[in-house]
Amino acid sequence: MTSEPTVEKPKEPPEPRPEPEPAPKPESAPKPEPKRALESAPAPKRAPEADPSRDDPVEAAESSSDDLMEAAEPAASAGHPVLRWALAVLANVTVMTALLVYFGWQRSAVQAFELGIDESILDMSTKDYVLRSVGPVLYPLMIIGVAGLLWLQVDHALAPRAKKHGTQDRLVRQTLRALSLAWLVLPLTMWALGFVLRTASFLAFPFSIGAGVLLTLYGTHLRTLLPGASPRDGMPLLYTFTSIIVCVSLFYGATNLAIYQGVSLAQNLVVSDLTRVTVYSTERLYLGAGKESALPASTGKAAYKYRYGNLRLFAHTGGRYFLIADDWRRDHGVVVMLAESSTIRLELGGP
Repeated sequence: MTSEPTVEKPKEPPEPRPEPEPAPKPESAPKPEPKRALESAPAPKRAPEADPSRDDPVEAAESSSDDLMEAAEPAASAGHPVLRWALAVLANVTVMTALLVYFGWQRSAVQAFELGIDESILDMSTKDYVLRSVGPVLYPLMIIGVAGLLWLQVDHALAPRAKKHGTQDRLVRQTLRALSLAWLVLPLTMWALGFVLRTASFLAFPFSIGAGVLLTLYGTHLRTLLPGASPRDGMPLLYTFTSIIVCVSLFYGATNLAIYQGVSLAQNLVVSDLTRVTVYSTERLYLGAGKESALPASTGKAAYKYRYGNLRLFAHTGGRYFLIADDWRRDHGVVVMLAESSTIRLELGGP
């Protein structure tokens, strides 16, 4: 009997046994990663950086002094901005130079007209005009400087009272009333003075216009200091228009002063005080002034044939000599003009 073959079945793998759970370990703080630990750690406090200017005691002292000056400047200059503005206008180099040149030209033109000649033939340079203006302009500038100092003293006494008491102070109230009309009253006063002192009124009237406008502007500034006063709109425009009026009054006053001095110089000209001049020429000049005489050859001046004496030097500008006779008068006499040339020679001075 045959037996069937037996087929062995593969054995299934045994089921894995569950591993025993490890015993719980005591809890501990998790260790942060190195990068996160650095990020989470608080940044150490850094010492304040030292100011390089403080390392040098000299620079530190200079910076501290500058700070003090900046802090003190508003307090020192807040009381008189009108005065600082007026000084900036008057002390402007362009304005002063133009004023000197204009004054010199105007005075020379009037003086030349009184002498019977035209100013253009004098051919003066800008330097000539300025040098002829320095002396006469010093007196008006001195008067303006003294008036400015007095104005500072008045402001020093008036501004604190306006800030503290306002219009309740009688002096402040009357001053504000007078300043508001100064632009009209002061010029009218100078004009009325002309009926009594004509020359003084003629010289002072143009400057009174500028002074009156400045006083009115100062009154407007004082009103801004009153208790409870609000800042006024349009103050920059007010300063601008006042600057125009002040500059025009300066040139107007310079014109009147130049006219007065030009006429005075021509009328008070003393011919004998001028330098004596003797002219030698190789040719006859036919001068309308002076005394002509022919030179003999024995004089040792063979190159010059004619001599002209009794002349005085009036001016020397632009390479030309302006001569007048010893007996010259405003209503009788001429002014001789000689250009520098190799054919003539001038001797100055002498008996």
